[in-house]
Amino acid sequence: MEVELSIADNPLSIPPQALFEMAARINKKRGFLFVSKVLGKHIPVHPLKPLLASGLLAMEHAERTSGAVMDVKAEVAAGLLEEDHESVKKAYDLLKQQRIQLSESPIVIGFAETATALGHGVFDCIEDAAFIHTTREALQDIHPDLVFEEEHSHAVDQRCYTGGPVFASEGPVILVDDEITTGKTALNIIKDIQKKHPRKAYAILSLLDWRSEAHKEEFRKAEAELGVTISTTALLSGSVAFHGTTLDQSSYDYEPEGAARNVSVRQIDLGEYFTALPHAAEKTGEASFVKETGRFGITQHDRGDIEKACQKAGNRLHTIRKGKRVLCLGTGEFMYLPMKIAAFMGEHVSYQSTTRSPIHPSDRERYAVKNGYSFPNPEDEAVKHFVYNLPKQGYDEVFVFVEKPVTQKSLRPLLEICSDRNIENVTIATFSKGSDSHD
Repeated sequence: MEVELSIADNPLSIPPQALFEMAARINKKRGFLFVSKVLGKHIPVHPLKPLLASGLLAMEHAERTSGAVMDVKAEVAAGLLEEDHESVKKAYDLLKQQRIQLSESPIVIGFAETATALGHGVFDCIEDAAFIHTTREALQDIHPDLVFEEEHSHAVDQRCYTGGPVFASEGPVILVDDEITTGKTALNIIKDIQKKHPRKAYAILSLLDWRSEAHKEEFRKAEAELGVTISTTALLSGSVAFHGTTLDQSSYDYEPEGAARNVSVRQIDLGEYFTALPHAAEKTGEASFVKETGRFGITQHDRGDIEKACQKAGNRLHTIRKGKRVLCLGTGEFMYLPMKIAAFMGEHVSYQSTTRSPIHPSDRERYAVKNGYSFPNPEDEAVKHFVYNLPKQGYDEVFVFVEKPVTQKSLRPLLEICSDRNIENVTIATFSKGSDSHD
């Protein structure tokens, strides 16, 4: 397969190769994938880099819609391109000082699964904002406030459980995604919101925007039909043309290669720093979720508490880490809190997350996904997860963050993967005391 790209707008002059590489999806609907190098999903990153990307999106949006001048934007953009810990942290400290005040208080929505943390990072930067992220979780006996389709995805149904008056205001909605190729997913949720919680303005923030002129025309039609404005902001925009045949299966073997070696496993519970949502468990019979993820909605009043909780949790893990080179691994939609905690765990810490997305690995130069493993999600073994780009000798220790209770048995496939990658120490960081002990 071949993908032709043409860059039309690069407002911050960020080299495209610093933002993404390409890979082949195992998906009949769309054969290719832009694999972000700043998102912390399929490629490991410094844990503050996704927050810098979020900040750049928030600042670009503010400048385009309000005319405000963001003094630190150039320094933050420069920090996104750095690799050393001090430079990245310095850029993030500058970002935290740049508060963004929009003309109306917005509702920020991050798209699951890939952009839950990216959206949360945008929310962090904007005063008087509310935040919620969509989810692929189908909760029994709880009716979702929004339901829409992500048409190109392997798992098309998306939902939003507000759990509170998130949409009570008529302020603008800011949708955040890692990339938009056709924009259909964004238009689907806008139409559902407008039907149930009408308002006047929407904005779409994405790292990459590859919509064609025909797709942009669909946006203009939607604006006229719904009587709203829909603005877009991206770090890189252009056009894409695909030639070739899509993959409906991969010849790659996602299983560990050798016999499992001994892995030192321990568990630490971080639930004391965060807020469980027992009402969800009571209604569904399922495990509690963590409020601070934003899955059920959070506001500016929660922001300071989330920062303190992540700092306390990160400091605690920093004191017990054994490895010099550490990977912090989020699970699925559970991205922001593990990433933020990882940022407080000292130097030589990388962050990425597991994913539902099946991607074809190939150990070739300039190909984004060198290797991959599949395993049952420890929190829901009916759902297959993948983890990509684990080097053979890259890490001394891995911290795996799980939101819901897990058992030793459910973790075994993931531990076998760690063993295959010569990772000797694994720490399971839980957020619910219902998990089995590994001490």
